[in-house]
Amino acid sequence: MESRKPLFLGQYEHGLDDKNRLFLPARFRHKQKGADFIMTQGLEGCLYLYPPSAWAKLAEKLEHLPLADKIEERAFKRMLLSAASDVEVDGQGRILIPQSLKDYAQIKREAVVLGVLQHVEIWAKERWTQYQEKARASFEKAASQLEL
Repeated sequence: MESRKPLFLGQYEHGLDDKNRLFLPARFRHKQKGADFIMTQGLEGCLYLYPPSAWAKLAEKLEHLPLADKIEERAFKRMLLSAASDVEVDGQGRILIPQSLKDYAQIKREAVVLGVLQHVEIWAKERWTQYQEKARASFEKAASQLEL
């Protein structure tokens, strides 16, 4: 019997502590068997957090990227993978955000944690607010085309 894939959904706001630890919502921790995730830089200035099963699928896709420009392909892989880090959920439900990724995402104190189906995104609160304002028009346009 095939187990159900974890679906990460919802939006949560949490602050980082002085050691760059961020509380991971219980709903996200319970979707993942075990405590390990892979964190890397994401698109639009956020961080991506993958459970190992979703990371394995992403790695498979990376092996067969359909980019004609191999220089761009190598650059994309290098940027994504060189920033990747294993993270563990501690006994209090927190993950440590490496300083380089914290700097990339411009997270100071407040963060927004989003469920995006197979992975989690972590945004600086200010950056997420700005992104939402810009993305609203795209959301409305896509929704009308999808008949939602």
